[in-house]
Amino acid sequence: MKRVIIDTDPGIDDTAALLFAFGSPELEIEALTTIFGNVSLEQCTRNALTILEAASRTEIPVYQGVSRSFGLGDPPYAPYIHGSDGLGDTNLPMPETRPQARNAVFEIIERVLASPGDITFVALGRLTNLALAMNVAPQVAESLKEVVVMGGAVTVPGNVTPVATANLWGDPQAADVVYRSGARIVQVGLDVCREVEFSPEQLRQVWQADTSATRLLQKAVSFIQAAYNSRGRLRNPDGAQFNDVPAMAYAIDPTLFRMRDAFVRVEHRSELTAGQTVADLEGATGSPPNASVALGVDADRLTGLWVERLSGGAS
Repeated sequence: MKRVIIDTDPGIDDTAALLFAFGSPELEIEALTTIFGNVSLEQCTRNALTILEAASRTEIPVYQGVSRSFGLGDPPYAPYIHGSDGLGDTNLPMPETRPQARNAVFEIIERVLASPGDITFVALGRLTNLALAMNVAPQVAESLKEVVVMGGAVTVPGNVTPVATANLWGDPQAADVVYRSGARIVQVGLDVCREVEFSPEQLRQVWQADTSATRLLQKAVSFIQAAYNSRGRLRNPDGAQFNDVPAMAYAIDPTLFRMRDAFVRVEHRSELTAGQTVADLEGATGSPPNASVALGVDADRLTGLWVERLSGGAS
């Protein structure tokens, strides 16, 4: 089993990715750490606890992280994609469980340094928690097995600016710290996420499982479908894309992807291109690769695995 810490900002697509992880025996989930992003930090933490309760996985501890970026001031949220509550305006009741008292940054440091080379960090949101952990304890970078980053766009446009994706644009300084840290970076961005679309029939298979977890996702999914359809992002208007799912899929089964090693930097000084992943695919800089970038995906196998795990493995 692969030991993972999942850093998340739930989020409808985070929900789909977390339920995928919960149903996957390949992963031993050490903790969830929360970060601002799709909604506020407090709401993201509440959503993470709600998802765990729905999936009967409350033994997984939740640590609340930081609420602001390195240098952007008040963080931008995405209610137009995820709803004002992050879960499609479903307005679910308050969870009964509570987060741990310790801040996520210090928990990340302790867990990673206690098990050097063993823990994979799956970053489904902004990289602020991890960047702060690396600033406090630089040895975190070399102690992680790898960092799976959901974000970046190398061969396709961004989704919040022409060149940048939400997670990196939301705190480009933090992303720059992580990419320059020396950690093994795996970038799973829009180059593959846009190829992974779940069909109406696949969604129906998951809804037929009729568990508390799948019902939660089903209630939320119509909001993100409408948001994506209004932007022309879905090939089938009754289908769905969950951009965090491919990153989780990499943690579960890397053979689903075609990867390419490259030197990648994150732009953080320019207002026009902030958050852009600038990838040297041809070796023009002469710099050694610092990231493995997903450029291809077996979408049929990935979506089939997600359906199998949520319809047969969700509790």
